[in-house]
Amino acid sequence: MHRSRKLIAIGICTFVLFILMAIIPFLKSAVQERDGNEEPVAVATELAITEQDEEGRLPKDRTKPVPTKADVVNGWQKHQDLVKTARFAWTEQQTHRKGWLPNPRFPEREWLNIPGLLIDRSYVVSKTLSLDGNKMRYSFEIDRKEEPDGVDVIARGKPLDNGLGVRRKYSYVSVFDGEVGKTVVTSLASSTPPATRHVTWNVDAQNLDTRPILMALRAVDPAMGHLLLERAVVTGVRFVYKGRSLINLEERHDPSGWKTAIWLEPEKDFVVARYRIYFEQHFMVDIFIDYVKDPKWGWLPSGWQVAEMIADGSTQVVSVAKVSSFNINLPIGIEEFR
Repeated sequence: MHRSRKLIAIGICTFVLFILMAIIPFLKSAVQERDGNEEPVAVATELAITEQDEEGRLPKDRTKPVPTKADVVNGWQKHQDLVKTARFAWTEQQTHRKGWLPNPRFPEREWLNIPGLLIDRSYVVSKTLSLDGNKMRYSFEIDRKEEPDGVDVIARGKPLDNGLGVRRKYSYVSVFDGEVGKTVVTSLASSTPPATRHVTWNVDAQNLDTRPILMALRAVDPAMGHLLLERAVVTGVRFVYKGRSLINLEERHDPSGWKTAIWLEPEKDFVVARYRIYFEQHFMVDIFIDYVKDPKWGWLPSGWQVAEMIADGSTQVVSVAKVSSFNINLPIGIEEFR
C-alpha cells in the first residue's frame, strides 16, 4: 500500500511538471496590455517591437531624459507653423508583390488599382505633393506595360490569365481646397475620357505613400496628421537604433486590433525615423525615413523605404522612394487645389 501511494504521488508530480513545462513558453511570450490611466505607458509593446526587430533587443539609452508627449506635440506644432506651403516631388521604385495585403488604416491608391497579382512586378512611379495650410494636392503617374495575355493581344496558342492586360499609362490627381475635394484619373496613352469623382473631404489625407512628408510637415493637422494622437503615449525609455537615440510614441490597439507606433529623434525636432503599423503583435507596414537638414526650414524627408507583410507571412520591401526636389513657403495659387 505504501509503495502504491508513493507511485501515485510521483505520477501526480510528473504530470504537474509536464503541464508547467508546456505553458511556461506561452506565459513568457504573452504581451500584456495595461490601462493607459494606470501609468504613462499605454501598452507594453516595447518588448514586442524590440524582439521582432532585425537588430535584436535594442539597448536602452539612459544618458538623456525622455521627453513628454507634450514636448513631442509642441515640436511638431512648431515645425507645422513654420512651413506654411510646400511642394515635394519624388520617385518610387515599387515592387508589387504576389500576395500583397492592403491595410484598412492607410490607403495606397496605385496598389489597390492593380489587384490580384500572381507574380511580382516592378514599376517606377513619379509623384508630387503640394500643401498650403490644410489644402493639399497629391498626384502620381504610372506606366504599366502591356502583357502578352492582354485583352487586345492573346499569346498565340497559349492563352494565359495571370497578366495585367493592355498597357495602362495614366495619372492620378487628388485635390482638396479646404472645403471640397476631387479625384481625377486620366489616361496618358489613349483617348479614354477621365474618371472624375467629387467628394467633400481630403481623400488622400492619410495615404500611406505621403506619410513621411505629412508627418514631417502636418503631424498635428486633424486630417493629415497622426491618426488617433489622443490614444498615443511616449513609452518611458529611450533606446539606441543604428547609433541614434530614439523614443517611441505608440497607441493602444484599437478595438479591431490595429495600432501605430512611431520612433522619434528628439534631437532632430522629433522627426519620425521609423513608422510601424501593427495588427495584434505582428507588424504589417514598416517605413524607414531619411532626412536632410535645410538651414532655414529644418529637417525635411529626403527618402524612405517601405516594407510590408505579404500573404505568406514574410516581410518584403515594396517601395523605395527618393525625393528629387522640394521648395518651402513659396506662393501656391488656389487653382492648384481645384
